[in-house]
Amino acid sequence: MSADALREQIRAQVRTALGASKATGGDASAASVTALMQRFEAGYAAVNAEAIVACFAHDVVWTLPDSRVLHGRAACLVFLKERFASPTGPKFSDSHLNVLGQIVVQNYKVSVPLPGGKALTLDGTDVYQIRDGLIARKDAYWKQIGAPKPAAAAPAAAPATGPQGVVVPLRVGTGAHAQALTELFKRLAASPALLQAAQSGLLRFDMRVDEAAVKAVAAAAPAAPVTSAMAATTATDPAACCSSCKAGKACECKGDTCELHDHPAEDIPELKGVIGEKLLKTLPPSVKTVRMHPKAVMTPLGKEALRKRGITIERGTKS
Repeated sequence: MSADALREQIRAQVRTALGASKATGGDASAASVTALMQRFEAGYAAVNAEAIVACFAHDVVWTLPDSRVLHGRAACLVFLKERFASPTGPKFSDSHLNVLGQIVVQNYKVSVPLPGGKALTLDGTDVYQIRDGLIARKDAYWKQIGAPKPAAAAPAAAPATGPQGVVVPLRVGTGAHAQALTELFKRLAASPALLQAAQSGLLRFDMRVDEAAVKAVAAAAPAAPVTSAMAATTATDPAACCSSCKAGKACECKGDTCELHDHPAEDIPELKGVIGEKLLKTLPPSVKTVRMHPKAVMTPLGKEALRKRGITIERGTKS
């Protein structure tokens, strides 16, 4: 977001809040709002997450510079404790508060540590909306000061010598996290400066996925459909059965069943009486095996017809 756009957004929030304050007659005096912000600042100076959260309304909404949104005191408390526990967290300085009715605009400097002992200085602006003597909303914006321009026509093989950039941790485990990620992409698309920083490596993201959430999604997802046990087996070993099975047609495995795929094999027709060429022509083309009744008689022409079609003969009755 450009400096002009940031200023305009802050002005719009101020105008909205001032208009609401006039409509309701105002809630708290400038002195009480100033006292609230002093308690808020003292909590940061003392690294006291509980004292900071005590200045928030129960339904507070806190939008972070990376577009994550915290809802409620509990979420803010967890975030602050994680930030204070990190030895490489941001360092704030040069804070200036401007109280405008029920709106407070805070300007400050923030120093973010980088690998190699370096630090990146950012210009920060927070906009607070006060309601009933507590902070109901906090919107934070960080803007890099003196961002280096990308080198023109740099050799492809040249090693990177610039700063490794700011790493923003992202967590994806809930619908709210996914929504925050979507909002982050929208901000990147709307801000050429942020997009350029991300493309040049000055702004990087470390996305981590909640393992429990992944397992829950996997458990809820429908299993891949399997048409039959035969299809499942041939999918892993296509040479395990006959060509007819692999083509999805009737199984031509010999015997009454195909034990490999646990499905019925094609019925073997039983021939009775006098078996001649005319009778064999009535057999379907898929028949590769016939069974002859013990009392059946095969004519020479019938035997020749079986040989030409490659049909084998089993003797005996079905069990």
